[in-house]
Amino acid sequence: MARAMKLAVEAGRLSYEAGRIPLKQYGTASSPGEGLPV
Repeated sequence: MARAMKLAVEAGRLSYEAGRIPLKQYGTASSPGEGLPV
């Protein structure tokens, strides 16, 4: 249990240091639109 808490604290710190993703006016697709059913 202590190891899990330690890993959770480390993960939280890494995410804090990574910072936020910049905001965008519009979203962008992460996958190509080809081959998807309409």
